[in-house]
Amino acid sequence: MLKFFKNRVHESFALAAVLAGSIALHVAWIDNLLVSRSSIFAEWVTLNPEIGPISGIYVDVIGAFFVSLLLSAGVWKGRDVSHWKDRVFWFFIVSIVVFLLMTLPFIYGFAVI
Repeated sequence: MLKFFKNRVHESFALAAVLAGSIALHVAWIDNLLVSRSSIFAEWVTLNPEIGPISGIYVDVIGAFFVSLLLSAGVWKGRDVSHWKDRVFWFFIVSIVVFLLMTLPFIYGFAVI
């Protein structure tokens, strides 16, 4: 069998992936809010006119994920990050809740007149 993959994932890389996922969730709801509020931003992130601004939102979220993954993996590489586990886990949980709340249509459609 070819030995391309290791049997384990290092804790620092796993935490970097969870942190990157959390940051990507925040970027997703912020982009969604900006697209619904600003037609200039919606035009700016539209990569494919047939699909609409969601094409740019996906690219932006994927870019935010990989940039934050590379940065945090580079900072935490080879270090003991066990004291960050709780913080990153709760940041991920809060990110999920905020994403779910902020993408509800009556939340981002709210306006003060």
